[in-house]
Amino acid sequence: MSFLLNEFHAFYHDFRLAPAGILGHFSAMRSHTLACILLIALLIPFRVLSAMGMLPNFSPLPALVICSLIFLRGKQAWFVPLIAWVITDPLVSLIQGYPIVGPHHVGIILGMLGPIALALLLRHQQKPLVVLGSSLAGAVMFYFCSNMVSFLFDPLYPKTAEGFLQAQWTGPAGLGPTWVFLRNLAAANLIFTALFLLARRSLPCPAPESGTLAAYGRR
Repeated sequence: MSFLLNEFHAFYHDFRLAPAGILGHFSAMRSHTLACILLIALLIPFRVLSAMGMLPNFSPLPALVICSLIFLRGKQAWFVPLIAWVITDPLVSLIQGYPIVGPHHVGIILGMLGPIALALLLRHQQKPLVVLGSSLAGAVMFYFCSNMVSFLFDPLYPKTAEGFLQAQWTGPAGLGPTWVFLRNLAAANLIFTALFLLARRSLPCPAPESGTLAAYGRR
């Protein structure tokens, strides 16, 4: 009899606490879903401006990945930037006259390795200045690595010190300087990150678990 009373008491205790746990769960889900939607919604105008040629290389890809890995958790942290880019990149490529899948994607993939490593290193650092600095650093890493790929494989660049300087700064002879791409890339990543951080402040915070409920969850 004592065993049955104890079990009934435990069931009643769990039943009383269930609404708080459910509300906290749905609050967390809502916050994460809104953050995902926000990242994708912010990406669209940046991609449109870049595709129209108004601001060449005005691409927040490093910032998109860094913000996703720092603020999202689980599969969302990887799938949100991947899905957003898979949807928008083919459209941008078609508008600009590039193949949907081409050699330029090798530079993009290799260029993202640095920002990804940086985001994983700072994943628990959500201070605004740290995130903004990470986005700027990620943009520089992406630019240097992707332009290195261009220097190695693009026939426009002679495989000399002068060709390397052209790839990273002055640009090919007769064309514009490549530092413009770095400027636009850095600006896009800083603006994207700042807008995301400002908008994120208005997102609902997940309801914290009570001490009793948290203790029950560890039983």
